[in-house]
Amino acid sequence: MYNRRQIMRNAWAIRRTANVDMSTALKAAWALEKAMVSAETAGKESGWNYKVCANDWVKYGKNRTYVSTRIYTNAWNLKREIKLGYVDNLTGSFVAA
Repeated sequence: MYNRRQIMRNAWAIRRTANVDMSTALKAAWALEKAMVSAETAGKESGWNYKVCANDWVKYGKNRTYVSTRIYTNAWNLKREIKLGYVDNLTGSFVAA
């Protein structure tokens, strides 16, 4: 169900970019993976074409990864975007939108 290899890769990337300890990086990576899985289910439930997006944002002393699902029509025109929230990479917590 969860891709543990991807979780460890994300944890190491978060540790390098956010300059946090490994425990916090793993918490953030697990929160990110759980958010991606919930975004995947939201896309599947829509019945349309979808893409799961994760965007990193680093400014003003904050380090966040925003997670959203973009729903497309059959011609791949953007229909709507479902914003799920963000993972705070400095604390490892998920904040719902």
